[in-house]
Amino acid sequence: MNLKFCGAARQVTGSMYLLEVDDYRILIDCGLNYEPGFQRELNARFPFEPSEIDVVILTHAHLDHSGNIPTLYKKGFKGSVLCTEPTLALCEILLTDSATIEGARVQSGHKSKKKISGLHRLYGHGDVRDALNQFVTLPFHQPFELNSAIKLEFIPAGHILGAASVQLDIREKGKTKRLLFTGDLGNRESVITVDPEAPQNVDFLVMEGTYGSRFHQDTSEGEEVLRKYVEQVCQKQRGRLIIPAFSVGRTQSILYSLNKLFKSGKLEKVMVFADSPMGITSSEIHTRYQSYLNQGTSEFLNEYHDLFRFKELYLIEDSDDVAFMEHYREPYIIVSSAGMLEGGRIQRHIKFNIVNPATTILMAGFCTPGTLGDKLLSGARQVIIKGKDYPVYATIARTDAFSAHPDQNGLKSYYEEVCSTGKPKSVFLSHGDPESLEKLKEVLCSAVLTEINIPEPLDEFQL
Repeated sequence: MNLKFCGAARQVTGSMYLLEVDDYRILIDCGLNYEPGFQRELNARFPFEPSEIDVVILTHAHLDHSGNIPTLYKKGFKGSVLCTEPTLALCEILLTDSATIEGARVQSGHKSKKKISGLHRLYGHGDVRDALNQFVTLPFHQPFELNSAIKLEFIPAGHILGAASVQLDIREKGKTKRLLFTGDLGNRESVITVDPEAPQNVDFLVMEGTYGSRFHQDTSEGEEVLRKYVEQVCQKQRGRLIIPAFSVGRTQSILYSLNKLFKSGKLEKVMVFADSPMGITSSEIHTRYQSYLNQGTSEFLNEYHDLFRFKELYLIEDSDDVAFMEHYREPYIIVSSAGMLEGGRIQRHIKFNIVNPATTILMAGFCTPGTLGDKLLSGARQVIIKGKDYPVYATIARTDAFSAHPDQNGLKSYYEEVCSTGKPKSVFLSHGDPESLEKLKEVLCSAVLTEINIPEPLDEFQL
């Protein structure tokens, strides 16, 4: 049995692991590489022959895990993609949007005065449709035989709706070995998702370490965080609370929390503008798959019949809606994508409000170094948006209350729970920058003494 780290080795994006059991080849995740300086076209170069892959197992829908699947089909893969039902539904919107971005990117490159050469489209909408037609869904905790020697089971991972850890029981030479790929884990007691589950009797563990060197600073509940900031902006003339949020996961957590605050009477009446078409579609998917929500969220849905819509909510659908919002004189809240302020509709709202001292921009998640969000969090007093300079008069705040990843303490607790029924023979840390992974290795080794590896790109291990 051979394990090859084809992506997310000592970096966060591009998750892709190749597991070979005799002549059967399994690809766990097939994500896009978004690392700074990496040319997007290079995602089309796989370190294996796509036509030789027998099956893809997908942990969740985020594009750094799913976004290169259409390219894989385009390059000759003919097998199935196994995932949960919500993951398929979310992939339909995320991959379609990715294909649209691909087309716009290439068209822009061809029109550029710099005459960018060698710019190729990874895939189009037809490639996405072809790929989605090969997706096969499985529920949590239902063993599925890939072949006579390999059994797959999806385990709840938290993180986002439908996210799964991949448990593989593999029989070789009369013995069964259990492999666990955590995928991206979530926090316990998160706003919407179920808690991550730690399987037992794991022999080989491939674990994410995104926040391996970080600690969540804001341990307050999301509702309390929002209530505090909303009350602050409501006290100011033309107060504005802008919350950048990823369309899948973060947007739903924030809108649901606001809904609960209004329903409970903990917030006074204030307009909430939601400007994220994909976020609204994703919200509908969350409502559709109620059985994948945590108990409290499911009970709220049964009582009120809608998680994300409330009378104070105003959906931005066209330019008239934008004009109405920008001429609205009372305090208001904006929830819009993207979370790191790189592209998306959020940039328009930042441009319009960043010079307003009565504005608070609440960053609700991690921002990659070099992004506009990171610059604001680092204290920049002037930023460039779409080629124009803007002074920063708005208040910049942040919260970890809506984080979709566990911090170092959460990862350590998960690891200890996995090890409680026996230490894995080997542990592999990936999906994190080198500093995070090295620090996490140090912490995990002090907790449970076992072999822990931090693979380099394309490293291979015999299991």
